[in-house]
Amino acid sequence: MVDETSRPGDEVAPGTGQSGENLCPRCSGTGKVGGEPCPDCDGSGKVTTLVGDA
Repeated sequence: MVDETSRPGDEVAPGTGQSGENLCPRCSGTGKVGGEPCPDCDGSGKVTTLVGDA
């Protein structure tokens, strides 16, 4: 199941064509930065990025 909620670090909105979930580059998928929830992925460790060319 894909979470359809946008996160601050998303390149594109979830569900956009040629996009997919990827590890957050800021926290490397851990969901934490400095012991706090990562601000780019809201602590999920995932962001939506483009994976294909249009």
